[in-house]
Amino acid sequence: MKKEIPEFYRRYLQTRQQSLLADQAQGLTWRGLGLGCFLSFFLAIGDPYGNMIIRGSYMALDFSTPGALFLFLVLTGLLNLFFKLAGRGKTASLVFAGLVCLAWVWHYWPFTHLDPYSPGLIFSSFLLGCALLNLPLAWRGATLALNRADLILVYAMLLMVSAVCSMGLSEQLLPMITALFYYASPQNKWQEKLFPHLPAKGLVDDGQGNRAFYEGTGGAGHIPYAAWAEPLLWWGFFLGCLYLSMVCIAVILRRQWMERERLPYPITQAGLALVRGEQEGQLVNRFFLQPAMWAGLAFPLVIGSLQGLQRYFPATPALRLQWQLPLVGQQFLQVSISFAMLGFSYLINTSIATGIWVFHLFSKFEKEALFLAGMRSEVKLMYGVSDAPLLAYQGVGGLLILALGGLWVAREHLLQVLQRALGRGNMGIDEGEILSYRKALLGTVGGVGGMVLWLWYLGTPLWISLVFVGAAMLIFVAVTRIVAEAGLAAVRSPMTAPDLVIQGLGSTLVGPTGVVNLSLAYIWAADIRIFALATCANALKLVEEMDLRSRRLVFAGMVAALIIGVGGAVWMIFEMAYRHGGVNLNPWFFNGAPRGAYDNALSHLAAQGVDWLGLGFLGGGAGVMGLLLWARQRYPWWPLHPLGFPIGAESMMDYVWFNVFLAWLIKGAVLRYGGAGQYQRSQPFFLGLIAGQVLCNGLWLCIDYFTGKVGNSIFWI
Repeated sequence: MKKEIPEFYRRYLQTRQQSLLADQAQGLTWRGLGLGCFLSFFLAIGDPYGNMIIRGSYMALDFSTPGALFLFLVLTGLLNLFFKLAGRGKTASLVFAGLVCLAWVWHYWPFTHLDPYSPGLIFSSFLLGCALLNLPLAWRGATLALNRADLILVYAMLLMVSAVCSMGLSEQLLPMITALFYYASPQNKWQEKLFPHLPAKGLVDDGQGNRAFYEGTGGAGHIPYAAWAEPLLWWGFFLGCLYLSMVCIAVILRRQWMERERLPYPITQAGLALVRGEQEGQLVNRFFLQPAMWAGLAFPLVIGSLQGLQRYFPATPALRLQWQLPLVGQQFLQVSISFAMLGFSYLINTSIATGIWVFHLFSKFEKEALFLAGMRSEVKLMYGVSDAPLLAYQGVGGLLILALGGLWVAREHLLQVLQRALGRGNMGIDEGEILSYRKALLGTVGGVGGMVLWLWYLGTPLWISLVFVGAAMLIFVAVTRIVAEAGLAAVRSPMTAPDLVIQGLGSTLVGPTGVVNLSLAYIWAADIRIFALATCANALKLVEEMDLRSRRLVFAGMVAALIIGVGGAVWMIFEMAYRHGGVNLNPWFFNGAPRGAYDNALSHLAAQGVDWLGLGFLGGGAGVMGLLLWARQRYPWWPLHPLGFPIGAESMMDYVWFNVFLAWLIKGAVLRYGGAGQYQRSQPFFLGLIAGQVLCNGLWLCIDYFTGKVGNSIFWI
C-alpha cells in the first residue's frame, strides 16, 4: 500500500496556523528589513565586543541565542512602543525627536572623543536617525512601528547572525589562521614539523609573525591589509559553500520535519510568544502584560543582578547555583541551575526529557565501568567527551545513525524532492518552500562538492575529503534534529568531525597535509555550540505561517543577515585585535583554541594506524542507537527516547541534565494534577525565566559598558 499524506490534510497543514498573521492588515514592510539589517549588524559587532573588551556574558554561544532574544525583547518591549507613541501625531514625533537629539548631544558633547567602533555610539546614532526619520513619516500619518510579519523577519535575521558572529565562526576564524606564525617557537617545534605541511592558501603571514595582530598597534601602526586579502577570499569561498549547503539542507528537510513528523521546535517558542503578543492598535505587547511572565522574569533578574553587584561590591550576598555531588567511584554529578535552560526544558516532550537525563546518568556508570575494566584509549580529545574517548566514539556512532535513520524515515519525501528536482513527480510539492527543490538540491550538491574540492586542492586526499565533509554534515544534521525535536538550548557533538577522521582512520591514511588541513577545520567543525543549519531550521519554523512571497522575502533577509553577520563580526574583531592586541582580548579564542588545534595536529603527524578499538565502540554505539530507534518506532510504550543516548556522556550535559530533570519533574506534576490546561497556563512563567536570564545578561553588559567594568559574566549557559 502506498503511504502518502491525503490531499485534504496537506491543505490543512498548509493553512493550519494562519491565525498568527490573519488579523494583520499589513505584510512585510521596508521598516522590518531596515531595522533587521541594523540589529543584525549591531549583534554582529556587539557580541564580540562584549566578550572580548567587556568580557561579560556571552550572547551568541548556544542555540538559546541570548543576544538575538535580548535585542528582540528590547525591540518589542521598548523600541516598538516608542515608535507607536512617536507616530501618533506631529506633536508626539517632535517631542520624541527632540528628546533623543538632546540626550545624544548631551552625552557626546563636545564631540571630541567619538569612537566609530563603539557599539554605544552606533546604537545611539541609529536611534537618532530613527527619531529624525519619524518626523516626515508622522506628518504623513505613517509610523516606524513594526507589525507581526516584520517582527518575524527581524527575529529570523537575528537567529542567523547568532550562528556566525561568535563561537559559530568569526571568533574562531581570524585567530586560527594567524596563530601558527605568532606562537611558533623552538619549544613547540611548530616551525620545524608543521610548516613543511602547511596548505599553500588560507593562512595569514604578514612577514613579521603577525605580531601587530596579537600585540596591537595602538590605532596608529600600519595594518598589513594585503596579507589578509587572499586568505580571506579563500575562506570566503569555502564558507560560502558551507552555508549554501546548510541552508539548502534545511529547506529540503523542512517539510519532512515540520509537516510529516511534526517536530515541536521548542526553542522558537520564546520568539513566537513575543510575535503573538504584538497586536494592531494595542500600545503594549501582550507578552509584557502577563503577571506570570513577570514572576518568572524576576527570579533570574534578581539572582543574576546580585552576582553582578558582587563584582562591584564584594560584600553583596549572591546565591550559589552550582554544586558537585559524589555518584559512584570517581564519578561526580554536576548540579547546575540555568533559568533559561530550565525554561526551554519545560517545553520539551516528557519522553524526550526522560531519555536525556536517564542516559546522562547511565553514562556516568558506564565511564566508571570502563575505568574499572582498564579499557582506556590513547586518543586525546579537546572537545566532546574528552575524559572518555571511547564513549566519544560511541556517542558519535549513535549520532551518525540518528542522522542516517532520520534520512531513511524521510526516504519517501527525499525521493519526491529528487523527482521534483529532475522535473518529474508532483510539480506543486515545493510551491510553499522558500527555495525550489531543484535549487535546494543543486545548492546542497554544489556546496558539499565545493568544500570537498577545496580540501583536496589544499592537499587532503580526495577520498578523505569526501569522508570528512560527509561525516561533518551528518553530525550537523543530527545535532539540528536534536535541537528541533528536543529543544536543547546547549548541545554539541560528543566527538568532532576532525577528531573522528584523523584519529579514527589514523594519520597514515589522512596524510600529514591532510592532518593540518583537518585541524584547520576546528574553525567550523569543532567546538561549535551553534551553527547556521540549526538556526536556519528554527527560522524556517517561524516563517511557516506566512504566504509564499513573504517567506521568500524573509529568506532573502536571512541570507543578507549571514553576510552582515560574518562581515560585521570579522570587521570588529579585526579592528579590536590591531588596536588592543589579540593577546589582550579573549584568551580562549586568541590563545587556547588555536594552540590546542595546532598542538593536536603536531601530535598526529607521526604515522598512526586505524583506531580499531575506537571504531569498535563507534559501531557499538551505532548498533545500540539503531535498536533504540527501532524500539521507539515498534513499541509506543517504550519509555526512553533515543535522542538522549548519543549526547548523554558529552561534557555539556553535566550543566544541562539537572535543568532537564527539574523541568521534567515540575511538568509531570503539573500535567498530573492540573492537566493540559494548567500546563498551558504555566508556560508564561517559564518563558519569563528565559526572558529574565537574557535580560539580566544584556542589562549588565550595558552597565559594564558605561562603567568600564571588565570580567562581569553573569550566566554563561
